[in-house]
Amino acid sequence: MNIFKFIIKLLILIVLIALRYGLGSAFLQSFVDNSNLLYPLFSFLIFWTSVNLIIRLSQFIYRKRKKFGHKYSDNVIIGLQNIYYILSGIGIVVMVLGFFGLKPEELLTSLSIVAAAIAIISKELVTDIICGFNISFSRDLAIGDYVRIGDHKGKVIDINIHKIVLQNDDDDIIYISNTKAYFSDLVNFTQKEIRKYNLDFTLSHNLKISKLELEKHIVDVLEKFIPDYEKYSAIFKIVNIGKDDIRYKLQFSLNKVDPLIEQEIKAKILNEVHKLIQTGNF
Repeated sequence: MNIFKFIIKLLILIVLIALRYGLGSAFLQSFVDNSNLLYPLFSFLIFWTSVNLIIRLSQFIYRKRKKFGHKYSDNVIIGLQNIYYILSGIGIVVMVLGFFGLKPEELLTSLSIVAAAIAIISKELVTDIICGFNISFSRDLAIGDYVRIGDHKGKVIDINIHKIVLQNDDDDIIYISNTKAYFSDLVNFTQKEIRKYNLDFTLSHNLKISKLELEKHIVDVLEKFIPDYEKYSAIFKIVNIGKDDIRYKLQFSLNKVDPLIEQEIKAKILNEVHKLIQTGNF
């Protein structure tokens, strides 16, 4: 948190409160109270600045207690940010209604009716926001995690009040609504440290290559990726012998969850197998 900016905002809040109450003048305060423009505007600015300061201070204290850097972001930080957005949105609605002569204390009954109507009309949006809060404050998902949500797999690059943003292995950006993510099957490869990977391929009976010779070439490829590759973790076996072909399965482990290294290793292995087939160098 930038202390200088925090102090400036605090001073602005003090000035706004002073202006709101007429700088100690009963006449000016009465003028503000009876103005359909100044009263809601000052009320909103005081509310918005207060919320901003409280959220920023909460994030600062949380980072300090956890000994994180000032740019660190996790689910708690994102959750607080989402609360800030929601409260700011509510504040803007109240301010706009105040321009039409409705003061905040007179809006409680009206807003409850309006909120109920909005909840019915925009049920999906409300559900997304609620699910977004649950996801933000949970430990199941965090920015930077490599996950699978339903049929989609990729790295989490953003979590907001409406959606989760994934970047898949092809660098495509995938947007998933919070509701869909909340009710879908979730696999977090990062948190669960799922570091084992599988590669299946099939070769024709016509290729006169032994399993041992094929395994030797594959292990040579894997060992080029040390230290990312966990040495001696490879398991290579025949899983099915068909009428025309043989199906092989390779399982290997990495020392950390890294989908890019995984894809590179698999590509190199398949290229090596293809080269063996083309050259006949068995």
